[in-house]
Amino acid sequence: MPLFGRSLPPEPPADPDDWKPQQFGRGRRQIRDSIIEPSWGGVRVLVRYDGTRTRLTDEFGADCSAEFSQVADAIAAAALAGELILDGFLTVEPTQLASELPIQRETGPTAAQMMGQYIVGSRLSRPAPPERHLNPDRPIAFVAVDLLSIDGSRLLDVPLLERKRILDTSLEQGELVRITPFVRPPIGSFVATWRGLGFGALAYKSANSRYIPNSQNNDWSILPMPPR
Repeated sequence: MPLFGRSLPPEPPADPDDWKPQQFGRGRRQIRDSIIEPSWGGVRVLVRYDGTRTRLTDEFGADCSAEFSQVADAIAAAALAGELILDGFLTVEPTQLASELPIQRETGPTAAQMMGQYIVGSRLSRPAPPERHLNPDRPIAFVAVDLLSIDGSRLLDVPLLERKRILDTSLEQGELVRITPFVRPPIGSFVATWRGLGFGALAYKSANSRYIPNSQNNDWSILPMPPR
């Protein structure tokens, strides 16, 4: 019997082909020992790269590889491992014409400015107002937020922070393939950067959380963007 009456997390399907994205917990609570990411919009997908082809499946398990074939090809070209299973989002947000936040320019870029440049690929133009409308004619990109398996080794029980470290070495980023930025508290100026780029919410995830395909995990939570 589990200690203190806590139930054990469900076991994932044995076949990775049956995996679906892990869902955020229902409660909007701030997670202890968290890492914090911008909350991406778009289509949540799992990516399966087998060394030759890339397959994309949405939250319902439907195959959408043909619909997003350009992104699938870009992921295959960006892969730095023989096999990958990734969690992420198909979204136009990273490929918008970049905007630099209307903050006072210093001799060198601030940490917030550098993070803003990282998200939008360092393509800077005139300062833009905080409110931003996405351009549907821009290319769709894949933003990886988690790594579930690499070269046949499943990482579901590996702490999230370690999965993030491995994820950073598994993909070569480019126009259509990105890895989400994340920070540890305090987030300070990063909030202003992400708000200025149009994000309306933040994803809080326990640094030690495991990944549970096809299930909710209360160690992940979505919270509205903090007020100014």
